[in-house]
Amino acid sequence: MDYDVIIVGASLAGCTAATAYGRAGLRVALLERHRSPQAHKTLCGHFILGGTQDVLRQMGFWQPMLTQGAAVTTGLGAWSRSGWIAPPPGSAVPAAISLRRHKLDPLLRDLASRTPGVDLMLGHRVVDLVEDAAGAITGVVVTTGGANRTTLRARLVVGADGHRSTVARLAAVAEDHAPNNRFLFWTYYEGATMNGPGDGQVWLMDRDIAVCIRAGDGLTQVGVFPTKDRLPEFTNDRATAFSRFVERLPDGPSLAGARQVSNLIGTTDYPCIRRDPAPRPGLALIGDAATASDPVPAVGCGWAFRSAAWLAEATAEALTNGGDLPGALRAYRRAHRFIDKYDALGRREALAKPPNAIQRAVRTAGVSDPEIARRIAMFSMRAAEPSVLLNPKVVIRSVVGTQRRRLALRGGAALTGPRR
Repeated sequence: MDYDVIIVGASLAGCTAATAYGRAGLRVALLERHRSPQAHKTLCGHFILGGTQDVLRQMGFWQPMLTQGAAVTTGLGAWSRSGWIAPPPGSAVPAAISLRRHKLDPLLRDLASRTPGVDLMLGHRVVDLVEDAAGAITGVVVTTGGANRTTLRARLVVGADGHRSTVARLAAVAEDHAPNNRFLFWTYYEGATMNGPGDGQVWLMDRDIAVCIRAGDGLTQVGVFPTKDRLPEFTNDRATAFSRFVERLPDGPSLAGARQVSNLIGTTDYPCIRRDPAPRPGLALIGDAATASDPVPAVGCGWAFRSAAWLAEATAEALTNGGDLPGALRAYRRAHRFIDKYDALGRREALAKPPNAIQRAVRTAGVSDPEIARRIAMFSMRAAEPSVLLNPKVVIRSVVGTQRRRLALRGGAALTGPRR
C-alpha cells in the first residue's frame, strides 16, 4: 500500500508529525511496534519547556493536556551559590506544562488516529527499508509477528523511534556520541510543599543538579542529577542517598507528611546522541532519533514536538504538490539548527564541570538584575535563540553588576565595622 508519509514510532514526535501531515491532507502510515494504544515511555521527566507552548497550542494539544490533568509552571526559580534567580512578574516568559507519559502518549495517539488520512498501525515492527536505484529511501518492510512481511511505500519515511532508532540503524546513519557525567533519579509525592520562589525550582549546585516541579494530578516531582562520582552512594542504598540529597537542598521541598506515590525512577547513564535530521534522500529523523540530549535541562519532550512540527511545516507542501522534497528536507535541517545549538551547549554541561567565571557572574547578576533574570528564564525555557543569554552585552552587564554588588557589600561591611 502506498502513502505520502510513513512515520515509524507513535510517541510524541511521531504523533505530532502524523497529526500535522494528516491535517495537510496527506495519507500517513503511523507505525508503532507496541500493540497497546496505552503504551508509553517510562524514563521521561515529561516537563515540556515554555518554548514549546506555541507548537502545543497550534497543534491543539494544550487544552486536551490540561483536561487530562496537566500542571502549568509559570515561574521557575533557580537556586545558585549567589541566591535565588526568578524572572520578575510580567517578563512574558512562556509557561511550561507537565503531563505524565502514561496519560500524554495515549492522548496524542488518540488525537493522531482520529485525524483524517492517518492510519495508526499498532504492533507493526520495521525490519528493513526499501531503497530505489539511487539510494533514496522509498518505504519500509514491516512485520506483525511470525514470518509474514509487508512492504509499505511512501515519498518520505520519518524515523520517530527514539535514541535507539531502528530506522537510523537500518539506514546506516552516522551517530555522534558524547559523554554524560551525571545520572538521574526522581519520584512523585502527594502533599509536598515547595519552599523556593515560583511554582517550580531547580538547584544549580556547582556540579550536582536537582529539580522540584508540579507533575499534574496534584503530584510533585522531585528529581536529582548527581555527578557519577556519587554513584557508590546510590548503589549501596538508593532510597537513603536520594533522601539525603533532597534534605540538603537549600530551601528544598518539605516532604514531612508527604506521601511518596512511586518508586524511584531513573538510570545511571543517559546517552547524548546526535544524528543528521535529514541524513538521506527520502528520510528524516525527529525527536530522540535525531537528538537525544542531556536530560538535565528537560529539553527532550520539547525537541520531539518542535522537530516534528518543523518537519511537517517544511515538507507538507512539497509532498502535497509533488514539489522539491530534497529542498524541503534541507529547510527542515536549517530549522533543526535551533536544537543543534542548544544541544552543543548541553553536551558541555553534561560533562558536569563546575561553573566557569562567566557562568558565575551571570548567575550572580541574575539574583538582583531583573533583565538578566528574564534572559536566564528565556534561555532555560528554550524560548529564544541561545544568544538571548550568551552574548557580549549580557556578559559585560553581568560582570559589571557583580563587581558593583561586591563593592556595595564591602562598603556595607566597612560602615558597620568589625563584629565584637
